[in-house]
Amino acid sequence: MLDLETSLLTFAALGLVVGTWGVVWARTSRTRGLISCGRGLFIGTILFLGAASLLAAFHRADGILPLGLSAGALVVAMLWEIPYPAWPE
Repeated sequence: MLDLETSLLTFAALGLVVGTWGVVWARTSRTRGLISCGRGLFIGTILFLGAASLLAAFHRADGILPLGLSAGALVVAMLWEIPYPAWPE
């Protein structure tokens, strides 16, 4: 079970990094292509973390906690309001 726990922790860290990269692309890019890429990367990461969470739940692993926290943090980051200036420059 140690190998499963280690891999789940690695999946959570990897998902958090890749998902944050997707959020940054989706929120700060100026071209539609990068915005779409960022959104797709975010959705793919959430689906990946969900599948890993299902695997962890099936095996009753303790690694389900970091997976859930990573997925929740990514959703909050994507839905967080970015303040825009009143007058665009």
